[in-house]
Amino acid sequence: MFFRIAATLAFLALSMQPDHASAQENLRWKFRAQEVVRYKVQQKMQTKMKIGDNDVNQSMDQTMDMSWHVQSTSAAGETVMNQVVDRISMKMEGGPAGPVEFDTSVNVKSDNPIINSMGEMFRQIVNQKFQVTMNPTGKITDVQVPAQLLDALRTSAAGNPGALDEKSLEQMMKQSAVMLPGQPVALQNTWTSQQSVQLGFGTMNIKSEMTFMEVDGAGNAIIKVIPKIEVVPRADAPIQMTLTSSSGQGEVAFNIDMGRVAKSQLDLDMAMTIESNGQTFQQSIKQVTMMTLVNP
Repeated sequence: MFFRIAATLAFLALSMQPDHASAQENLRWKFRAQEVVRYKVQQKMQTKMKIGDNDVNQSMDQTMDMSWHVQSTSAAGETVMNQVVDRISMKMEGGPAGPVEFDTSVNVKSDNPIINSMGEMFRQIVNQKFQVTMNPTGKITDVQVPAQLLDALRTSAAGNPGALDEKSLEQMMKQSAVMLPGQPVALQNTWTSQQSVQLGFGTMNIKSEMTFMEVDGAGNAIIKVIPKIEVVPRADAPIQMTLTSSSGQGEVAFNIDMGRVAKSQLDLDMAMTIESNGQTFQQSIKQVTMMTLVNP
């Protein structure tokens, strides 16, 4: 997955770099005031559902361009930044609404009301400044959602229980950074990262085991990720979902000297039982999420 130099050139390059693998590494996010860090987040998802004797297959490709505008850093490494979603594009096929495709950078109305509704929801988020405070481990301790966006969401949420709200937006921003250990680590050391997502049918908890595997030729700490997923249903939800199985794996390339993720990928497989309107369906999901640094 990652570019590897030819053996001879790699040896020469490594000989001129610090010996990262010889001791423990203090993995820390690092920022400079007034810099702008840009990431591209891509998500591919395939869903299969069994409804009676019919198989319903759906695919989704989504790309999100993000920029982190650093406002200030403290002596302890705490950083205040404005995280901005610059653009969202999405393509869906196989769903009940037929082909769905939109790009927030193209403000063109569609004949499909579902496309217009989704596009309008995402356009409310694009170009908004979410002020976040992050410590050097990647933990985000504070999120300020723009008041203008909250007003717009409250208006669009009328009669729509699945609409975005302040809490879901805060959760989205709190999970934008890879969590690092609170102390120096050596090769094969492991730590855990915990995330919780509030969804319409309940709470999804993701506990990831992170293992420091090696340092590659570009000075990236390669971190293996093994996630474990648990779903806690919401008793009053109109749709009841039970997770029957899940598996996943991922890898993070964290550049030690720059102090930021160069690239990451997480693959998830989930199977679930869904109960809605007196009917029961079986559904499986395959999801791949990639995050790439645009301006190293």
